[in-house]
Amino acid sequence: MKMSNLIVNAVALLLALSLSTDAATSKRKSKGVARPRREAPAKDEIQRQLRSTQQAVEQAQAEARQARQQSDELKKQLEENTRELARLRQVIEGQIADLRSRKDESKQEPGPAQPEAPSHAEEKSTTHLPHPELAPIEDRIDRIQEQLEVNTAQIKEHAQTKIESDSRFRVKLFGMILANTYVNTDSSSLFDNPMIAPPPTTNVGKNNFGATLRQSRIGLAMEGPRLGPRLGDARLSAEAEFDFWGGTSGQLDGDVFGFLRVITASARLDWENTSLTVGQRPPLISPLNPTSLAAVWIQPLTGAGNISQWRPQIMVERRAGSSDSSQVIIQGGILTPFGESLQGRTIEGGPGYQSRIAYRRPLDSDRKIELGFGGYVHRRPFPLDRHVNSYAITGDWMVPLGSRVELSGEAFFGNAVGLAEESGDRNDSIYAVTGPIALPGTSIRGVRSAGGWAQIAIKARSDLDFNLAYGQQDPRNSDIFFGQTGASTRFKNQVGSANFIWQLRQNLLFSLEYRRFWTKYTLREQIAGHYNLAVGYMF
Repeated sequence: MKMSNLIVNAVALLLALSLSTDAATSKRKSKGVARPRREAPAKDEIQRQLRSTQQAVEQAQAEARQARQQSDELKKQLEENTRELARLRQVIEGQIADLRSRKDESKQEPGPAQPEAPSHAEEKSTTHLPHPELAPIEDRIDRIQEQLEVNTAQIKEHAQTKIESDSRFRVKLFGMILANTYVNTDSSSLFDNPMIAPPPTTNVGKNNFGATLRQSRIGLAMEGPRLGPRLGDARLSAEAEFDFWGGTSGQLDGDVFGFLRVITASARLDWENTSLTVGQRPPLISPLNPTSLAAVWIQPLTGAGNISQWRPQIMVERRAGSSDSSQVIIQGGILTPFGESLQGRTIEGGPGYQSRIAYRRPLDSDRKIELGFGGYVHRRPFPLDRHVNSYAITGDWMVPLGSRVELSGEAFFGNAVGLAEESGDRNDSIYAVTGPIALPGTSIRGVRSAGGWAQIAIKARSDLDFNLAYGQQDPRNSDIFFGQTGASTRFKNQVGSANFIWQLRQNLLFSLEYRRFWTKYTLREQIAGHYNLAVGYMF
């Protein structure tokens, strides 16, 4: 409020100057002296400064009102939690008293034989043992106490000065420090996060052990202003998220230390029923992902039915209906080329196009039903006037099965679908080439493929989740054999995973995951396993 008082004093001083200037001007007019009005520019400047100062005052008052409202809401929630905690304590004390009275009555009842009286130490330890009926209540008390700590911290935060950017809008820092320790069994990969079993031509030993922190993330989120009536009072927001997976694979500095890498970065305009997003985001046609703390650097089950990956694009979304009831969502976007290559040559050309329509119905604050269908098309040009039409037809679903179980997944069918592949990494499941693409006699054909994944998520407790997932991607063999093949040409990849995520505290996660790979190559099918122990601290 000190800033508001300073602004009000400045306004009062400027008003006084303006009034004195008007009085001096009127006094000179009364004497009948005809002079040109040189005070007008100064007066206009003062009025302009008054207007700008008034706007600053109004904005400061609005921010102060908003801060007071948030602080009042947090205080109200804190009072409610305090009352709930007191009530639960009374219930527990009553149940403990009831249990003790039952114990005393059982001691007074005559019996055929009286057991030996316990010692003082045994009686003390027995008294402090938690009763099975009290376990849910004690767990609930722990949750409320934890929430009280969070609310208290938030109230203290509102009393502090906020960190703002040059645009004077608050910037939120978020992220997760993620430590992964892994073991690759069988003839598995040397990598800390494999997606396939290694080719039969790779000489890799068994039980490779390692650890990494490269999947740790850090991000910035900014809630901007409303852009005024001319733009429909759209709300501006932006975000950027980074990890440390950059670097060259197989080198110490890349595999262990890592380099900063951009994952997502976008700006967004939100109207009441419409949104516009520009930046690097997952494609519209693949909005879901399996749950995992072991595979964060790239989407889980990539190369085994999941075609989601972060790509530069422009997206528009239109929502019909209320967010509290059923909604129909229509999305469309332009997907720009992102540096894919074939035989070392960058695939150039125009943008791709994607669209999706979905039905969403919330069931409560944590559960919703969502069904979606999407499509993607991209004409990919090659030298000597050759091209391949890349396309995909997709479906996605998220369906709760009761209050604790949820079924989710995606499926696709398409031609030359490489949205999830690393740039220039592999092309044997995307394009079939009969020879060097620089030669006129070389033919290029897109490889048709189908795949998908499904996950069952089980919420055993409020702080413990189990996730079972399976995915596969199966290119058409006849398309692959149209082109050149080798011993490491990949035909089909299947991955199964099982994990649990335990939330020890609100910002501390613990997870153990096992993944099994079945990858079919020209020579034979390779099988590999991957254990991953993850500990994450969110901030």
